[in-house]
Amino acid sequence: MDLSYFMRERTALIRLFYGKGRLPFEQMQREIEDEVPPWKPPPFNPDTDSAEPPFVEEFMQAEHVKELVGLFAVSLLADTLKGYFEELERDLGIEFTDDKARRAHFKVGWVEGYRQIIEHVMGEAYATCNVRFDLIEQVVLARNDFAHNTDFVIFQAKHNKQTLLKHRNPFFVGPDHKEHTDEDALDLEETPPWWGGPKIEISEEKLMTAIAEVEKLADWVQANEKVMWEWQRRGAVRRD
Repeated sequence: MDLSYFMRERTALIRLFYGKGRLPFEQMQREIEDEVPPWKPPPFNPDTDSAEPPFVEEFMQAEHVKELVGLFAVSLLADTLKGYFEELERDLGIEFTDDKARRAHFKVGWVEGYRQIIEHVMGEAYATCNVRFDLIEQVVLARNDFAHNTDFVIFQAKHNKQTLLKHRNPFFVGPDHKEHTDEDALDLEETPPWWGGPKIEISEEKLMTAIAEVEKLADWVQANEKVMWEWQRRGAVRRD
């Protein structure tokens, strides 16, 4: 089965979801800034008006929804990646001796666990794989942090401590994020488990980069399908 084809079918939908999902809220913000009805400010009243710009709450709500679209897009990409790996595992006929052995293999995380499987199956051909698995793993970590590390009060998702211990300078952050140094890494070791790291920000550029990397993985595996067939054939001979 050409899994790369189905991968691109799904990533095309994620691109569409992200692009179209943000449009009405970007339009809403432009209309507020341009004072287009119904966002035309009422006449100024010094007794009742605050120092805040008019419709600031509605503007920020639109901003939060735009951020949510990005977070949901990353979640969809992580789920797509998980489905791809599981289908690849079935196609290859990967078998573990028991559930305990399987859990032990994926204790390092399922992205790294599947990377090791791909490296094992591909053998020498794996040397030609230039996929950034560190970036792919951060897609999954961002999804997990969004699901489990969202600030209820300000409605933001943050990178957690474990993510930052593994990826000191995470991919999904805003342009104002200050990169961590070695000294920062030492400080991070001493922070409490509940500490919230930098905000997860999913820009269009970074989302598209992550999608392209996931597609690159599927394309590379498909381009080396003959190597996989040979690996399966050798396994069948040993079982016989």
